Amino acid sequence: MNDRLINGQPADSIDSNDRGLQYGDGLFETISCSQGQPRWLAFHLQRLQHGLARLRIAFDEADRLRSEIVELASTEERCLIKVIVTRGIATRRGYAPSGEETPTRIVSRHPWPAPSGTPSEFRVGVCGVCLSASRTLAGLKHLNRLEQVMAQMECVERKLAEVLMLTATRQVISGSMSNVFFATERGLITPDLSECGVEGVMRRVVLQSAAASGLAVQIRPIALEELAGVREAFVTNVRLGVQSVDWLEGRALSGADYAERLRRQVDADIH
Repeated sequence: MNDRLINGQPADSIDSNDRGLQYGDGLFETISCSQGQPRWLAFHLQRLQHGLARLRIAFDEADRLRSEIVELASTEERCLIKVIVTRGIATRRGYAPSGEETPTRIVSRHPWPAPSGTPSEFRVGVCGVCLSASRTLAGLKHLNRLEQVMAQMECVERKLAEVLMLTATRQVISGSMSNVFFATERGLITPDLSECGVEGVMRRVVLQSAAASGLAVQIRPIALEELAGVREAFVTNVRLGVQSVDWLEGRALSGADYAERLRRQVDADIH
């Protein structure tokens, strides 16, 4: 249990009345760590604090949480740290919190995923599972991930590396576990996430890197039909980094200029 802390103590279980388990009432972060250091930790903690404020979860252990993340990351050359903060153990039945809960924080360390073996194409298809639109939860990495669970099941069944998720109005939003960027004749675009989707830390890093190098990225709604005109695509998350897409919905993509340029900048960033 040296790789897991619950409220600062080595443990491997939580109370069955915790609202994170009962209702998905909480948030999580997945943090890439290299050479014993959590990367972009400030961005992760900023997003977490923003989400907690949006959910009205009173959390005053930010300094302890930061120390726990740093502690677990410090002993490994490369790993992933997962952070979960819930509203805490329910003090009464029902959806409505009493306001007397004490948040639960969970910090766990996980080995960096081993290489899958022989390199293969990164194949992406359009998912049959739609994302629900909700401005209330848009952008947040909340614990309600059933749509992504179903999408990943489809991904495995179709032997794809990732699937693109759409809204009910057939707007492209993201991958099931990633954000997505497309290159067209007019330049680089990425979906607007004001209705749904997660504002990924790596998406933020890529957008900042692009701006610093003078590369314009248009953030706007992207209709499914626009994929036919895409000449390059890449997905982003803290584990994959900037991952070029080789095959998009039955069509090979040969371009990777934007991805390679941005990957070099991201890989050079030690924060």
